[in-house]
Amino acid sequence: MLCRVRSYADVSMLKHRFHHSITWILLAFLAFACLPVRALDYGLFGATAKEYFASMGWAQVNISWLWFGALWIFPLFQRLSESRRSAKITVILTALLVAFIWFSAEAYAFRFGYAVIFLLIAIGAIFVDALARLGFLRGDRFLLAVATGLAVLVIGFIFYPISALFTIFFTGESGEFGNVFTLLNHLGLWKVIGNSLAVSSAVGLCSVAFALVLALYTTRIAKRSLFISKIFSLLPMVTPPFVVSLGVMLMFGRSGYVTQFLGQHFGVSPNWLYGFNGILISHTLALTPMAFMLLEGALKNLSPKLEEAAVMLGANRWQSFRFIVLPLLKPALANAFLIVMVQSLADFSSPFVLGGNFDVLATQIYFYIVGAQNDYFSASVLGIILLSISLGVFWLQYHSIGRKNYVTLSGKGFEGRSTPLSLGLKITVVSIFAAWVGFNAVLYGSIFYGSVMQNWGVNHTFTLQHYITLFGQGWKNGAIPSLVQTVLFAVIAAPFTAMSGFLLAYFFSRHRFFGQKHIEFLTLLSFAVPGTVAGVSYILAFNNVPLYLTGTGAIIVLSMVTRNMPIGLRAALVNFKQLDPALDEAAYSLKASAFQTLRFITLPLLKPALLSALVTSFVRAMTTISAIIFLVTPSTRVATSFILNRVEDGDYGLAVAYGASLIVIMMLVIGLFGRWVGETKLGR
Repeated sequence: MLCRVRSYADVSMLKHRFHHSITWILLAFLAFACLPVRALDYGLFGATAKEYFASMGWAQVNISWLWFGALWIFPLFQRLSESRRSAKITVILTALLVAFIWFSAEAYAFRFGYAVIFLLIAIGAIFVDALARLGFLRGDRFLLAVATGLAVLVIGFIFYPISALFTIFFTGESGEFGNVFTLLNHLGLWKVIGNSLAVSSAVGLCSVAFALVLALYTTRIAKRSLFISKIFSLLPMVTPPFVVSLGVMLMFGRSGYVTQFLGQHFGVSPNWLYGFNGILISHTLALTPMAFMLLEGALKNLSPKLEEAAVMLGANRWQSFRFIVLPLLKPALANAFLIVMVQSLADFSSPFVLGGNFDVLATQIYFYIVGAQNDYFSASVLGIILLSISLGVFWLQYHSIGRKNYVTLSGKGFEGRSTPLSLGLKITVVSIFAAWVGFNAVLYGSIFYGSVMQNWGVNHTFTLQHYITLFGQGWKNGAIPSLVQTVLFAVIAAPFTAMSGFLLAYFFSRHRFFGQKHIEFLTLLSFAVPGTVAGVSYILAFNNVPLYLTGTGAIIVLSMVTRNMPIGLRAALVNFKQLDPALDEAAYSLKASAFQTLRFITLPLLKPALLSALVTSFVRAMTTISAIIFLVTPSTRVATSFILNRVEDGDYGLAVAYGASLIVIMMLVIGLFGRWVGETKLGR
């Protein structure tokens, strides 16, 4: 008992020390002594001893001495006064110090090194301590630290790159507002907007419909076939979008075997795929799994008590589903539609392969930036239009769904089983599921078959040469370097993406603050901006002093995190709506801290949703292309850029073989994630 008391005292003393600003200041000065203050051109491990010494802050007099020296103002000021007024002044001084560091670094062309990271962490700790003394968020330093970190992430790596991009667009020589009206009066632009809205809306409706069928089969019907339903529900998600497009083209393209059959027997045109039809099929296949994971998590968290009560009052199984289950799924359905529609609007790879003459906003922006036109002004205008559409969809979703109450989990436990589906609905679900499985089996059979043949459509001789070329040339040649780097980037980005989305959802659903819904709107900007525009904005924002990240792995990881964070945010928001806030209130009444409440109450109940966000984030990081196509270099090349280069070179065999390998690898990883996190059983 005495040892336990001492351990608690030691922990309390350690917490007190880390609450004190002196501790963080000493850590910052330790970093100043050991780590470079200036950025190294070839990284920490690639720099020579001479370059490393020259980058140290103490090697010569420079502006960083003033940055680090300013830290001692805060403990001296705090020692003189412990009042609320001193805390307010500390908050103002920390903000002014950060602004001074940034603008002075720009003035002196000073590129931030590793030691500056610890400097900013120390300033952030002082800022959090001052807010705690002012009583913000009940003085909980954990919540304040999380809120500060999320604010830095959202402002620094979402808003700042976009503002840098649009600043250049609208302040350049061609950035005059008269040109905006000229572009808006062009009839072709409105046709492109109409095409984008039509195909994205159709993709959203089709994907949500298929996802609902798959989720119902998985949660209400499947028993022995659960493994099969999981595989064919997730397969399209673990496939790079342009690999799905290639598979669709192998089946339905001009030389596809299905098109040849339809042309011979039904007179179907060989060009029927290219345009609206091709984009709809490819995007529906690629984006349905994203909606499925949201709807599956929502169905698992529905309490059977309501359905049992409806049956006891005389309702049949169809009425129970129609008037109980579907209304409770409205938030999940709306969020799934929102995410799928925005993703369809922002993707350029499928329209690039299958669009033909059917122009959409994403491809037009891509061609404006990387094409022969090199018209940044027109691309910025289209980007703003795309943002307006995406945020308009979210606004409609919020005003139709967001203000209603859908709590079904109160933490009191419930017994019973979900009501079985009606016979007619069950037959419909099984039939559509069988058609989905059959279509995907043929599609992926074509992909894997094409990976082991000499040349699709020309020479069908069996060969493993594609795999030997990719993976049989050692660790430094072929596809292995890009594969290793892709897995490393995705493993780093996925936990940050899932947890940042979860914590943002926690703040949006459990805390009320000024401008909350507007901030929630703006957080979705990273999801609404086309990937190509996001990549260019990162180059413009982080290719100069003071924050130089271009050519590093850090910029790729940050792009993955900020682009996929809204997935975890929307998934967690759906589940927080079903989690009774009384659980948090009960924990706080028992003197639990915010960290303890999240760790022991919220996280266990939302474990399936967190797993879904984690898996989705990992897979999207592995398969992303449009957001990082401008960020990769020969030393940071990823799998999707390697495949795209093979497609551009006409090496379809290598591209399909690499895509097939990625599918197998990611299915194995998803299985490992599932076994690690496990399923949450809510009193059933």
